[in-house]
Amino acid sequence: MEPGRLSELARQSGFQQRESKLKPTEFVDMLMFSRFDHSQLSLQECCNELALHHQKPLSKVALHKRFNSGSVDFLKSVLAEQISSRLTLDYPAERWDPFSKVLVDDSCKFALPKEYMDAYPGYGSFGKESGMMNIQFSFDLKQGNWENLELTKATENDASHTKKTLQRICKGDLHIRDLGFVTQEYLKKIIEKEAFFLNRLNPKCKAVEHDTGSPVDWKKRYKAMRHDENSYFETMVTIGVGKKTFSCRLVAMLLPEQAYNERMRKAQKQAQNHGQSLSDEYKERCRFSTFITNVNQQTLKAIDVIQLYRLRWQIELMFKNWKSLLDIHRVKVVKKERFECQLLAKLIWILLNWKIFTCIDAFIQKNSPGYACSIWKFFKQARQYTPTLRIVAHGSMGFRDWCQLFICPIIKNLLIEPKKGRTPAFDIVNNVFNPLS
Repeated sequence: MEPGRLSELARQSGFQQRESKLKPTEFVDMLMFSRFDHSQLSLQECCNELALHHQKPLSKVALHKRFNSGSVDFLKSVLAEQISSRLTLDYPAERWDPFSKVLVDDSCKFALPKEYMDAYPGYGSFGKESGMMNIQFSFDLKQGNWENLELTKATENDASHTKKTLQRICKGDLHIRDLGFVTQEYLKKIIEKEAFFLNRLNPKCKAVEHDTGSPVDWKKRYKAMRHDENSYFETMVTIGVGKKTFSCRLVAMLLPEQAYNERMRKAQKQAQNHGQSLSDEYKERCRFSTFITNVNQQTLKAIDVIQLYRLRWQIELMFKNWKSLLDIHRVKVVKKERFECQLLAKLIWILLNWKIFTCIDAFIQKNSPGYACSIWKFFKQARQYTPTLRIVAHGSMGFRDWCQLFICPIIKNLLIEPKKGRTPAFDIVNNVFNPLS
């Protein structure tokens, strides 16, 4: 957020074409630290922010004109710059070995007023009445860095977006993705790049067992597991057809009967809505949560594969914070470019605080093994200290001093409180990669 660099980005994006009354730093500051709920933020309040904090009296008309394609591109470049500024944390060497990165990808969607339908169309019957924002997001569990964030149309599905991400696959990275992002092309590219994947098996894929040369017999597997009282099984399989075939491990966990019945109820309802029926094979397969990976058994045991996939829900927890605590989905009808600028500024604010959270979490885990910082608790507190963080951004207070004043006194109150029957994410990582800790 150094002023000189912001000015450079502003010129490159067209936001600042000549000397202007409104400086790039003031524009970013006004959007990041003004009223938190942007659905209640007026142009007059934005003008008041500039007058109070930067002594810049600007009319509503003048500010309204500053929201244009150049300002949107400018804030996109600021966000990209902040994403590319990576943290390097002092975690134990064995943490996440042997993976270079552990990347989780998912998308966050929320409804928009119908006035935005042309730029951000919805889909299905829902799309006839309102627009929809789709945020494609990827972050690295190993170091806590954001890898990529894009504002896209909801009509572009996750599988289509996957094609754009193939060039970002690097040797040694572990990719944990939701089923919607998994394609045959993606899996083949992972193998070609000597990277690793861990995801669910697509119900449309026929997995052929190496031992038998036949598709997995789910009914036979279920009977054997009930007889031996096992909760999961593992086998090597071949997936795909012709030149697109590849081999990998398949790990299947038996669902509790209640969970199976609920899954069947939903599947039956969906099938009826489409005038279809469920096959016997599908019904038997529904008894399992099925995962595939090309990580070898020496690195991840079968139970570790199951546990690690659960970490994908960390990204769902982040999306929940964005909506429940940070009101990212609350939108009022304003000029499209103004809406986009406000959303991008909110994401920059979230990224700034995410970096602070990641540092605090690393500090806690290093100095107090067995403890970690709660994402929910941290961001709930972050809403309260936003005005004080603005002082740090202005250079009027050092970050270390700010931590001493606003974080250290409450750091114990930010710790995760493990819930009965649930293993916290940091414990899953320790159990898999450092079982003696």
